[in-house]
Amino acid sequence: MQISFKKQQLTEVKDELLCVAVLQNLEFPKELSELTKTLRKEEFEGKVGQAVTLTTLGKLSFKKLLLYGLGEEKDFNLDFVRRFAGTAIRVAIGMKSDNISIALPKTKGVSPSDFAQAIVEASTVANYKCIKFKSKKDDYFEVKQITVVGTEDVSVAVQKGFILGTAQNYVRDNNENPANIATPQKLAELAQILSKEKGFAIEVLGKEEMKKKGMNAILGVNQGSPLPPVMVLMEYNKDKKNLPLYSVVGKGITFDSGGISIKPAKGMQEMKYDKTGAITTLGIMKAVAELKLQIRLIGAFTATENMPSGTAQRPGDIVTSYNGKTIEVLNTDAEGRLILADTLAYVAERKPEYMIDLATLTGAIIVALGRFRIGLFSNDDKLAIAIFDAGEHTFERVWRMPLDQEYSDMDKGDFADVKNIGSESGDAGSITAACFLKEFIGETKWAHLDIAAVDAVEKHPYLDKGASGIGLRLVVETLERLAKK
Repeated sequence: MQISFKKQQLTEVKDELLCVAVLQNLEFPKELSELTKTLRKEEFEGKVGQAVTLTTLGKLSFKKLLLYGLGEEKDFNLDFVRRFAGTAIRVAIGMKSDNISIALPKTKGVSPSDFAQAIVEASTVANYKCIKFKSKKDDYFEVKQITVVGTEDVSVAVQKGFILGTAQNYVRDNNENPANIATPQKLAELAQILSKEKGFAIEVLGKEEMKKKGMNAILGVNQGSPLPPVMVLMEYNKDKKNLPLYSVVGKGITFDSGGISIKPAKGMQEMKYDKTGAITTLGIMKAVAELKLQIRLIGAFTATENMPSGTAQRPGDIVTSYNGKTIEVLNTDAEGRLILADTLAYVAERKPEYMIDLATLTGAIIVALGRFRIGLFSNDDKLAIAIFDAGEHTFERVWRMPLDQEYSDMDKGDFADVKNIGSESGDAGSITAACFLKEFIGETKWAHLDIAAVDAVEKHPYLDKGASGIGLRLVVETLERLAKK
């Protein structure tokens, strides 16, 4: 798919479909008055999400007009424009239109560049559907060319939106790979390919290196699987020591059976998404490099399966982690925090200014926040505020949760320093999981994003069913904001 900007009037559009978004109860663009003058209020008045398609009957150079409502100006949200773009793509697919034009909306307080970036982000992700495993692909249709039209040049914003949307699709596409394809070794291979393409420095640790370094929390999770674990560290702009150093760390469980504490069979196929943090880290590195952000960035993840077998880790086992703390494993299905323990401690030794981890860590965060916000935990207010503001802008929204000492006390072990579940009853499950991670970051300014509620979507305004890639735009926007302060 190609996306471009064209400076032109709406009446000059020659594509089959022109898509225009309007605010509620305001006049339609004058250029389109011939089409809209007979439109009754009962048919369309610009309410949020309202859409109508009109045929031009040869009166204009394009064949059909999609009108989309953005609601009242006082209630406007930039994500309404992303929903508009998603609707435009779905209408175009339904019409089998190869080429479409999407007009820049106008409203107070929002720049044409912000509109353009939002349109391109959403149209890029809306145009993606995972069909690579289908033997017959004839029924799939993709829009080939999208032209953003307006009177102000927004070419830079269009390019940025396309980079972010493409990176999000990269995450979605790789995250759909099931565990028989997306092995830990395959994730390491993806990192090596990306590093070669983008010029990253890369370090890959295998099982023997982990043994030598005492990364027993990772090894304990891995010991039920025949596939060895890998830890990957990529670094962007490694030699530019004058730039601020940040880090992003992802959880990479390529399949989570729960281990000996095995999960129920229903829905277990979705545990292929337990690698979302690692795949999102790859996508973030890709986007940051293509945007040429003036930062240094370490992207790290550990990948392993969590499987039951005769050699699997048992409830009650005690392991010594990379930073020397001992961990009592009370539940082998709380494995993500174990592999993150060693990974975070290893990355923290590089002394990044800020460290952000992404992990499908707990089902408890879904109970707390539903599927509309990401759980945010942080030991630094500046970092937490930057992430929250970035979430409001990208509509990959977060909500900050507490890290009070009382929750950390729940993680104290009876026979080791800490235990990997704070309460067998599940009380404060997402909070105690975050407090567990805090034990392994040293003095680093850190934020944990529990993305378990948003790793995949069922119904969404501009994402197809499946892996979402949500979190990528949030973190990239955060890194940009941190670098500017």
